[in-house]
Amino acid sequence: MRLAWAACLFAALIVPLKAHQSIVSADLLRHPLNGKARKILMKAIDAMEAGEHADAIRILEETLAKYPDSAAWTQSLLGVEYVRMDRYDDAVTSFDQAVQLLPHDAVNRYNLGLALVLAVHYDRAEEELRTALKLNHSNANAKKLLDALIDRRIAQSRE
Repeated sequence: MRLAWAACLFAALIVPLKAHQSIVSADLLRHPLNGKARKILMKAIDAMEAGEHADAIRILEETLAKYPDSAAWTQSLLGVEYVRMDRYDDAVTSFDQAVQLLPHDAVNRYNLGLALVLAVHYDRAEEELRTALKLNHSNANAKKLLDALIDRRIAQSRE
């Protein structure tokens, strides 16, 4: 059972940035991004795609400090980078803030669920993944991860 659980975690990937950029929710439209902040975020995305995760985190954290109104955009990206750097509690915090600002964004809900699993907060992860699936029922990764959490809970109840 432990091997299946680990395989599911490794298979569950953060939703790619390009996929997230192509979907714009009404919540996101309520948080316009000014031109200067957009330029800086594009620089952070370039660093992320180049695998320069520490630089991307630095850029994103500086962006939040200088442009706090960019949080709806920045926290999601920051959460992705925290996961990539194995900073799971920080990822949970960032995705939590992104979800508060964008409560109907299925991608942030899924990423929060994944970060919660990685931070070993399984019950809350299950709730977030269920919400992500309500918002986007075709998210196969969310379904797989939720199924693995349910299987894990069932297996533990039998022990």
